[in-house]
Amino acid sequence: MESLRAEPADGTDELVSSLRDRMQHFRDLPVPEGKEPLTALVVLIRDLPRHRWRLLDRAQRRLKREAVREGLMVGQFHPACPEPAHWNPSFAVSRSPLPLVAVRHMAFHDILFLHADPFLFAEYRKRFGIRYEDGGKVPQEFRTLYEGAPRLPAPTGNSYIDYQSVTLLHALHQPRTAHQAESSFYLAGQAKELLFSLVLEEVRAAQEGIAADDLGRSSWHVRRAAAGFRLLGEFWGLLSTLSPAEFHSFRDALGDASGNGSYKYRELEFALGVAAPSTAATYEGVPGVETEVYRALHDASVYDDALGLLVRRGLLSAGALGPDRDAQAIRAAWARIHREKSVSSGLLRWAESLMDLAQAFGRWRSLHLLTVERIIGYKPGTGGTTGVAWLRHVASQHAFPELWEARSCLEGGTTGGDHAFPPSPLDPGPGASRKRERG
Repeated sequence: MESLRAEPADGTDELVSSLRDRMQHFRDLPVPEGKEPLTALVVLIRDLPRHRWRLLDRAQRRLKREAVREGLMVGQFHPACPEPAHWNPSFAVSRSPLPLVAVRHMAFHDILFLHADPFLFAEYRKRFGIRYEDGGKVPQEFRTLYEGAPRLPAPTGNSYIDYQSVTLLHALHQPRTAHQAESSFYLAGQAKELLFSLVLEEVRAAQEGIAADDLGRSSWHVRRAAAGFRLLGEFWGLLSTLSPAEFHSFRDALGDASGNGSYKYRELEFALGVAAPSTAATYEGVPGVETEVYRALHDASVYDDALGLLVRRGLLSAGALGPDRDAQAIRAAWARIHREKSVSSGLLRWAESLMDLAQAFGRWRSLHLLTVERIIGYKPGTGGTTGVAWLRHVASQHAFPELWEARSCLEGGTTGGDHAFPPSPLDPGPGASRKRERG
């Protein structure tokens, strides 16, 4: 076991660099032949503030492919780690009293963690494929995961086709009927899935910026996430070109398939803080998907991180974020930021970028409602929902609710309870906020 001290200004890049050095050190350790599976290096991360624990999650994700390529596994542990247990995903298995990272050699059972990504699976297959393919004794769950794992397409020699996996993308376009209208519906759904993934990654990157007290960086990624939602909204325009008769010509082929079953969209809702925890249970037993959804459920949302930053900046008391969240205090904190007269305030620009994202998300939901109402009227949805009635209820729920509600607190000077907070600089900067945490 070793320890590594995190510097106050360390971000993900610095953590990645330090952990890469520890990986090299682990590779250089003298290990008796045959004892590799029993060897591990545990690195304690000292002086990493609570709000920066999530940077360990980002660092681990960035190092994962590099580590797997070398036949290694890197795992992160900290008090708020979102990693779910494989056998019981509702349990966050990687939570520890202190932040730390473990490095070890890849093992046969790592099919549990590597089967869903074709690149990672290819590396696993190089090392352990023979045990599955020679008829040896393998646990049935491992064999099921191995046989169902996605394979990388064979190279074509065309750099563009190979870079974009174009042949694989087109091969995945498999409508169930010959109706041309279904082709538009099917392709729009696949494209939306890719964009959900893009927006989710940008939201997570924005959270990384918040954890590093870099609001400019956070705003940049929020800006791209909002643009992704606006692009998603355009797909409702395409789907609105389907007449009711065209949609019903292939609706039976959908069975009970519904966009409500999109696990990537559900992860995105968790990242925005708008999905009920109970929705994760929908994906129980789905290989590779269940753990992803529960990881998103266990993780903090971007709004959780945003409110945590308001606490660090002295605009909100930590007690307001307890189990019974103090909505009035949160509204007052956002209202104080918006009363700042200078538009050069970093906090104000950041808060408005969050509002851009919330508005783009709300617009996406509203367009969904209108499109469904236009095509199927008030019939039940394919996924068993009440259709338009359910979508209308969903569309009425905002992401970042107190940020919206704060608009009502801006007239009258002290409406919303913000008078309870003593005057303090609105944007003291990262250095001042860290000083306040230490003091």
